[in-house]
Amino acid sequence: MKIRPFKVEIWMNEHENEGLYNLTESCVSPLKMGELLDLLNIKEKYLDTFLDMKLDYGDINGSDELKKQICQLYETVEPCNIAIAQGAINANEMAIMELIEPNDEIITFTPGYQQISSLAESLGANIIELKLYEDKGWQMDFDELERVITEKTKAICVTLPNNPTGTMLSGEQAVQLVELVEKYDLYLFVDEVYRGLCVDDFCYQGSFYDLYDKAIITSGLSKAYGLPALRLGWIIGPKDFIDKIINRRDYHIISIPKMNDLLAVEVLKQKEKILSRNYDICMKNRSFLKKWINKEKHITNTFTSGTTQLIHYDMKIPSEELSLRVQKEKGIFFVPGSCFDCEYHLRLGGGIDPIIFQKGLKTFSKWLRQFDE
Repeated sequence: MKIRPFKVEIWMNEHENEGLYNLTESCVSPLKMGELLDLLNIKEKYLDTFLDMKLDYGDINGSDELKKQICQLYETVEPCNIAIAQGAINANEMAIMELIEPNDEIITFTPGYQQISSLAESLGANIIELKLYEDKGWQMDFDELERVITEKTKAICVTLPNNPTGTMLSGEQAVQLVELVEKYDLYLFVDEVYRGLCVDDFCYQGSFYDLYDKAIITSGLSKAYGLPALRLGWIIGPKDFIDKIINRRDYHIISIPKMNDLLAVEVLKQKEKILSRNYDICMKNRSFLKKWINKEKHITNTFTSGTTQLIHYDMKIPSEELSLRVQKEKGIFFVPGSCFDCEYHLRLGGGIDPIIFQKGLKTFSKWLRQFDE
């Protein structure tokens, strides 16, 4: 099974630790362990339990309490609809490997997160990749989407909010998408790892699982919760599909660490505290970004609702070259648009520590002055 190089992850692995200002991170600014335990007011309780914990495998399929708390994030999910994974990326992997067979046809979107399309392609699927256009607000074209559906199409796969553009659907658009997959009896695969921090009221805030009985949902604590170190994710789906995933996961991960399970339960019990903190970070950065964009003549942006944005620059410099130059000269780290097949763009993370965010963009502006006429 051959697979394409994962462009964004390779770039992050090679360059992420070389800069002063990481302006491209897709997670909300992570808490330190002590900060998290203090925020949840569980430091003494957690440390006592942690020190007394036997380091065995624990609950192979995730604890009952963890599944109970995940159920609270949805309207119609029961424990039998949940499979626990090591992060959303592992959830995506197991779900796609169970769903896709050779010669299946799936529809994906670009710019987008490469994992879904490349993994499905490596399994022998035919990938139909539709473009999201900046001048249309990075939104999908529903007429174009319906035109490419064939009798071989098995699933429509989306990440909502989108990575890297941050695009989200309105409530009306969410219903329109569900009506389309129902019409053709397709699976709807939705990576919802960024769900929970949409900053615009028009966005559909719920889960697609609660709208459609053939929806397969992945999510986790990395992005909106800002806790990537926990490597805690999950798959939501019909019981028969989840049963197959649980059988499959013995080949992938066996179990998640007991301490991660325990802490994830505490996080989800008090999720409002963490999401409130992270929402405030995103709103502060969004406010600064709008003012910065208005003053910065070389940059334009179609503001979207997620924690990432794809900003456009007007210099005729390939995005990889620009990213390397600005990192070397000013210590600013970006993921180039070329990693998403979207040249002359840069991915900007909206959940970064606001101090770093503001200093980094101000430094970027000074660097951009060399391109003034």
